[in-house]
Amino acid sequence: MDFEIVKPKHKLADHVQEIWSAAIVKGKHQTTLKPLHSDGGSGVMFVLQGSVRLSDSEISHPIYLQQYSKATQFIEFDEGTQLCGIRFHPGMMPTSLLAHSAATHAHSQPSTLSSLYSLLLEKTSHSSRLATMYRWCNENIDLNNPVMKKRASLISQAISGKIGEQFQHNQRQVERNFREWVGMSPKYFQRLRRVYSSVATLRENPDVSLSDFAYAQGFSDQAHMTREFKAFVLTTPGELSSRLRGKGSPRYYRKLN
Repeated sequence: MDFEIVKPKHKLADHVQEIWSAAIVKGKHQTTLKPLHSDGGSGVMFVLQGSVRLSDSEISHPIYLQQYSKATQFIEFDEGTQLCGIRFHPGMMPTSLLAHSAATHAHSQPSTLSSLYSLLLEKTSHSSRLATMYRWCNENIDLNNPVMKKRASLISQAISGKIGEQFQHNQRQVERNFREWVGMSPKYFQRLRRVYSSVATLRENPDVSLSDFAYAQGFSDQAHMTREFKAFVLTTPGELSSRLRGKGSPRYYRKLN
């Protein structure tokens, strides 16, 4: 798979995690299956050519909005597929898009997304698509919105385990806000983020002792870590570690029930 990614800078980096473009080249790449590990973020994906399946369901419309992400999903592409997208930080999808996040038809999407999709269809390279989406973000996201700044700060506090400490809201109000913004409670979000962080750390050192790793990542023990991995990543730490060392299944890992 040919894949390019851009990490935004300056104020845009507080809203957007990454902007990406991918292609499955005919004759070079076969059908590709990838796990998308959830970090609680949201995003928009543009299918420019070919077919895409997400968790065994085909995405039948070219503009796909995902407001909430609560667990690992599997994305599959056929040869010749071209797609790109924008990944927002948890809770930071522009409010203008939230009302449309359940819509799947391109003509049901906000006109700004439909216009962006039309522009992307005209682009033939990763660099031109990335530049087009980057420009769209700068022009359509209110980077100085004080409400969004406060939201970003609250979510950051949740990631660090300090939810609500620096805010005047009571805990119940904080939880209501969190469910609205991120689609889950602060505690669930913190569990998800701990597993997401653990996956990233395990990638860097797949040979680590899993019992020691569990304590280092804040789990009560290895069994606790295994349960959390099954819930959020749909595999065990041992299976993921084996795959990262090159010993796992070529289709990444089996999906657990």
